[in-house]
Amino acid sequence: MQRPAGVQWTVVALTCQHRDSEYAFQRELECRQRRGLIPQGALLLTVSDPQDRLGSGGATLNALLVAAEHLSAQAGHTVVTADVLENAHVLILHMGRDFPFDGCGRGFCWLPAGTADLGEVEGPLCSLDLLLSCLTHQIAPGSPPGVWVSGTDMLLHIRTSPDISWDGFSGVRVFSLPGDVSYARNHGVYLTDKQGTVRDIIYKGPADKIQACAWPDGRVPLVSGPVFFSREVAERLLHTHVTPPLDACTYLGLDSGTPAVQLSLFLDILLCLAGDVCEEDFVSGNRQGSSCSQGQQGAALRNARTVLWRELRGMELTLAYVPDGCYDYMTLSGDEHIGRLTERALGGRETLSHTENPQLLSDGCCVINSILEGKVSVGSQAVVQHCHLQGPLVIQSGCLLSGIDLTSSAPSLQHAPLSDIIIQGHHVQLGDMRLRVFTVLGRHDNLEASPADRNATFLNHGWAEFSRRTGIQAGELWGEEGGSAPRSLLDARLFPVFEPGGAVGLG
Repeated sequence: MQRPAGVQWTVVALTCQHRDSEYAFQRELECRQRRGLIPQGALLLTVSDPQDRLGSGGATLNALLVAAEHLSAQAGHTVVTADVLENAHVLILHMGRDFPFDGCGRGFCWLPAGTADLGEVEGPLCSLDLLLSCLTHQIAPGSPPGVWVSGTDMLLHIRTSPDISWDGFSGVRVFSLPGDVSYARNHGVYLTDKQGTVRDIIYKGPADKIQACAWPDGRVPLVSGPVFFSREVAERLLHTHVTPPLDACTYLGLDSGTPAVQLSLFLDILLCLAGDVCEEDFVSGNRQGSSCSQGQQGAALRNARTVLWRELRGMELTLAYVPDGCYDYMTLSGDEHIGRLTERALGGRETLSHTENPQLLSDGCCVINSILEGKVSVGSQAVVQHCHLQGPLVIQSGCLLSGIDLTSSAPSLQHAPLSDIIIQGHHVQLGDMRLRVFTVLGRHDNLEASPADRNATFLNHGWAEFSRRTGIQAGELWGEEGGSAPRSLLDARLFPVFEPGGAVGLG
């Protein structure tokens, strides 16, 4: 079936945290352009954040500046001019923070998806591909020139293309998919009036405030990704790159020594447009989810919000609600990630893989980009990806094996009880050394939980049991100098075998 014509993007920009990821991500964008997922005439840009933890708002401003620079140069201008946005369709995608279950981030997480998702495809299918298809062919068609912004940390599924009127549109439009109140407790929701104008953005609010946001169908509109800035608003945002302290969000400001500012796309840039938000509350950041740092950083952030209020306030913020859509945020839960992959694999257990004994693959398992030699048994609700395994090997329910090769799978794994365990192989570069290291987690471990939490676990067992069985104490995992700083599995030194003197990167 022929897909409807999609948006002819002028620029597709992908932002990322680390400069050493730029080359690989640029190659991935070029590959997708060759496969037809991105229009042939689109300018492809990979833009690394000029500082750590820039925030989605800061990354948007920096990427918009870089895109305008390239378009200005193409048009023969010697300086950046907003005129190049007049007829441009710009797409900015944010890779976001690191993802513990894929070294390339959520956007390049492989999925057990077949040709039904995108028609005939060549090569692997990632969450980024589904997002590109959804934006290009379902959400954005018909929109006027402007800038689209979306994270890549979620899966969007829309059954039918929404009927959206763009006649005479100006301002900012957010797209929202439905969720129930319990799910929204851990996310953001929009409060709108009957005309669809956004009055407020509630982040991790109490149940009664979330329920007040419900639409007639009983569900609430989630803060779920795509945002469209009309040309006028995009030009106003671009002009802020020379206005202190917002210039600190861009590489130009940081190069000049301006103190860094961390901005959120939703809770800073968009929130100042919400009708019920007053200037004092917005600038101070005295809201759930908003940053209200103290000292020099806090002052810079308040000044940045003051500039945003002055430049953007009065632009209309409206919502397009997609009632038949499904939104799946890719959390840090191993259990949810395994469930996500196995549920999508119900139409076929193997994706781009070779298995000598397919009869040993249970219904409900998922094998992606792997070779299974000999008697390798994979249980229901188990995932094997990017592996070369040799039997005899039994992988029981609830496991995720990723990046395991023949050397590491035999005989070390053959006698290990593999149930509800996540084992991943990583290529790591430490200075001039390229190493292969392995990490192990429990399927039910909460990576953000403090070990002081009685429900916190490592390898699905309580921390007290881990300490008793190994003799390892908290100081060995987090360092004695940690003091009262929050502790969790995300920053635990579980393998203190090397003290890096410099940056540690992916090899």
